[in-house]
Amino acid sequence: TLPLSILDHTTARYALTSAVWYYDKPTQHPHAFSADLLSLSMRKTLNSYPQWAGQLQWLPYDPHHGQRHGRVCITYGAKSDPGVELILAHSSKDLPTVLPDSETRIRNGTWYALGFPSDQLLLPTKLALDNTAEYAGRHSVSVQVTTFACGGTSVTLRIVHPIADATSMFQFVTSWTMVHRAMLDPHPPLILLPLFEPTLLDKRAAGDINSPTPDPNLLRISHTLPMAKYDWWKSASGCPASMLSSTTVPIELEGTDLGIPGDPAPWATWDISLPVSHHLVYFTPAEVQRIWEVASSASTDGSTRVSRLDALLAHFWRHLVRARGLERDPAPHHLIITVGVRARLAPPLPASFIGSPIVLVRASLPGTAHAGPAESLGEAAAAIRAAIASLTPETLGAYLHDVAHEVNPQRFWRAFLGTHHAVATSWLGLDPYGVDFGSGAPPRYVDAVMPNLDGCVHVMEAGPKSRREGEAGSGERRWYEEPVCLSLHIATDPLERLLNDPEFRKYRNP
Repeated sequence: TLPLSILDHTTARYALTSAVWYYDKPTQHPHAFSADLLSLSMRKTLNSYPQWAGQLQWLPYDPHHGQRHGRVCITYGAKSDPGVELILAHSSKDLPTVLPDSETRIRNGTWYALGFPSDQLLLPTKLALDNTAEYAGRHSVSVQVTTFACGGTSVTLRIVHPIADATSMFQFVTSWTMVHRAMLDPHPPLILLPLFEPTLLDKRAAGDINSPTPDPNLLRISHTLPMAKYDWWKSASGCPASMLSSTTVPIELEGTDLGIPGDPAPWATWDISLPVSHHLVYFTPAEVQRIWEVASSASTDGSTRVSRLDALLAHFWRHLVRARGLERDPAPHHLIITVGVRARLAPPLPASFIGSPIVLVRASLPGTAHAGPAESLGEAAAAIRAAIASLTPETLGAYLHDVAHEVNPQRFWRAFLGTHHAVATSWLGLDPYGVDFGSGAPPRYVDAVMPNLDGCVHVMEAGPKSRREGEAGSGERRWYEEPVCLSLHIATDPLERLLNDPEFRKYRNP
C-alpha cells in the first residue's frame, strides 16, 4: 500500500484525465490496431506501471495515529488487483464523413465539436472515486478501443486524476506506442522507467508536514499565493442539488477543529441549467505572434515579460468577458490556470515522475479592465504572468506544508465556473498528434476530453509537428510556430457572440 502525494490528494474530486485519439485506416501495418496486439502491448507496458492496475482507496481516518482525513492510497501487486479495464467496441460510423481532418479544421479556423458524437462513442465505466466515494473492485484506468466502418480506430484513455495528470497520461501512452511499434517491427525489449514515488513530492514540502499543527510562518507564505479558496463546507446556500452532498462536513469530522474557513462558492454567478457549446478555434502562428506583440507592447509593467501563451489566454479572456456582456462590471473576474510543478520545485522532480503534481493559480481583474482596446490585453497578460510567476520553490514548499495540514485536502475548491470564471489547461509540449501506434499516419483528431461546463478552456497543438527544412536551426518547431487549438466550452449565447466578434480574430488576416 502506497499513500499518494500531498497534491494527488487534492485532485480526488477532479474530472478524469482523458483523451481520445482517432486514426484513419492503417496504411503501413494493416494490423496495427488489432485488438489482440493492442491488448498484448498494453499488458507489456503495464508491467512498468503496476500501480495503475492496483486498487485506489481512501486511507482510514485515524487522528490518534496521525492519519488525516481524505487521503488516498493505492494497493497493488496482488492477484486481487482490479487491473486496467479494456473495452472493445465497434461503430458503424464512417470517420471521414463525420470528422474533418486536422488540415480542414485548421483551414476553416473553427470547428463545432459538439457536432461530432464523441460522448456517444464512449461506453460507460465506473472508476474508483470518480464522482463517488466508492472504490472497491473498481478500476483506476479504463482503455477503450473502437473500430469504425471505414477501417479507422479510436483509442481512449480515462484515468482517475489522483494517479495521473496529463503529463503522466502522455508518458504512459508514449510508452505503450513504443512497445506496440516494437512488436510490429520486432526490436529488442524496451526499458521503460516511469517513476511512481509520491514521497518525492512530499519531501519538497517546507517544515514538518507530520507535526500536530502547521507552521504559522509557512501558512503566511502559502496564503500569499493568488489562489481561489472556495470552501465546500460553507457553500450550501444556493448550491445546485447535484452538488449539495459535497457541502456537508463528513460525519467523522463533526466536533473537531475544522481550521480557518474559506470563501463560500459564488453560486449566483453560475447557472448550471444554461446550455453550453463546444467549439475549437485554430490560431495561426502569425496570429499568435501578433497577439503576443500587442500584449507585450501594451504591458502596463515594462519589467514584465509575458509569454505567447500568456498573451493568447489574455486575448481569449478579454473577449470572453466582453462576450458575456460584463466589460462594465467593476467586480473581479478570474482566469484559473492549471500549472504543472515538476520543474518548479526545489530540487525539481524528474520528468518521468508519475502522479498529479499540479496546482491552480488565479489571475484576477475587474470586468472594466477588459473594456479598453489593446491596453487591456497587456494588463490581462501581465496578470496571468504574475499569477504563474508566484509559484516559486519557496511558495510551493510553503503551500505543500499548508495542504499537508489541511483537515481535508478536497475541502477547498481552487477553481470555479460560470460568468465570472474560466479555467484554462494547457497540453502544449505534450505532442498529442505524435502518438504513433505504427499505422503510418498521425491521428486524424485528438480529443482532449474536458467537462462541457461553462468556462472550461484547453490549449494544445492543432496537428502533427513539422520539422524545419531549409531554415536556420534544426529540429522541431516551437508550439507557436505551428497552428494552435483553443478548445472552448462556454455557455452557448456568449460563445456565439465571442465567435462572431471580429475583434477576436482580427489578427488572422492582417
